[in-house]
Amino acid sequence: MKRYFLTLLLFATFLSTITAQYFPIDTARLNNAYRALLQNPQSKELQLDFFRAFPENWNDFNSTYKYSDKNGYDLSMYNRAYEHIKALAKCYTINDTLYCNRLIALSVGASLDADAPNYLQTLLHDTMQEKNDVFIHCLSKIEKGHQMQFWQFFWSNIVDGKSQEKEFEVLYNINKEKYPNLMKTMSIAFEYFNNGVLFMSDFNNNNSTK
Repeated sequence: MKRYFLTLLLFATFLSTITAQYFPIDTARLNNAYRALLQNPQSKELQLDFFRAFPENWNDFNSTYKYSDKNGYDLSMYNRAYEHIKALAKCYTINDTLYCNRLIALSVGASLDADAPNYLQTLLHDTMQEKNDVFIHCLSKIEKGHQMQFWQFFWSNIVDGKSQEKEFEVLYNINKEKYPNLMKTMSIAFEYFNNGVLFMSDFNNNNSTK
């Protein structure tokens, strides 16, 4: 009987370890592509390799780079999030439409939090300024519910600031004639999410103490 329970305990421990270290993407491929890109950051081929290895949607992104304080959880990818997202920001040879669609897929359903989600949000704002025409056109092609999800993450902010207000005004004014419905959705998201959210980790902690 003791041997039976010992076997069950070892098996449960093994499953726990496997679960803690599971990643939804090929992290070895991603890390190898990143290291290769560092050696030759101007290479179109290496930028494409890294882009293809990078997570394709929010669920994969969050599962790859999230923080966990669970015992035995592998934080190696969490610690690489900043450098990986910085490398993604420099993949300038990627087709603009392909690049913007990837950022949209990474953002739909996303929740603001410290570290990787915050880095991703910064990349969104930078890219929106640099590739506005393409970015807005790509957004106009997705379902309106997903448009709202994108703008929710885009405008989610803990502290209201003049820079966000100015950015909103610029985006609205240059796109309102061509994309009135999209700008309406953006306006609603800005009203509710700018200075209207906590980091999800703080939100969860606050709820757990009530």
